[in-house]
Amino acid sequence: MGYIDGFPALPAGPEVTMRPSRLTIVLLTALFGAAAACAHPDAPGNASALLGPWGSDQASLAVTDTGATLQILASGGCFGSYGQVSRPIATAAFDIPGTYTQLTGAYPGKVVYAAQYSGSVSGGQISLTISVPALQQTLGPYSLVRGVTNTWTACLYP
Repeated sequence: MGYIDGFPALPAGPEVTMRPSRLTIVLLTALFGAAAACAHPDAPGNASALLGPWGSDQASLAVTDTGATLQILASGGCFGSYGQVSRPIATAAFDIPGTYTQLTGAYPGKVVYAAQYSGSVSGGQISLTISVPALQQTLGPYSLVRGVTNTWTACLYP
């Protein structure tokens, strides 16, 4: 028996050809597909793809890298309530806790409730629903389009 670099050499025998298994091919395909999706700026899992204004004739959403604020239009051309989440919307389907705030005419001027924001992102649209358990109320769904900016002032209640 001979030695190669200080290790015993294997005896000569039939040549073995290594072929990747189906599992290896599937895993590599999934890995490269996920890496490509993360690299694409409009990929649903890419939070930066969702940054900026989203809006409709009923609601206006501002998405930042740290969260989002939603204004809901009231009669009179002002917003009478708004919602906030302190996490970015970063996936094609989301379910995020936040708050829902109703503006009022009595001190302190607002009432804040725990809320759950759920919805989905598809291309240039977000579908968003707000569930407010304390009010036993669900708001929406709101269909918001990327790039639509609405500037509404807060409603002034007497």
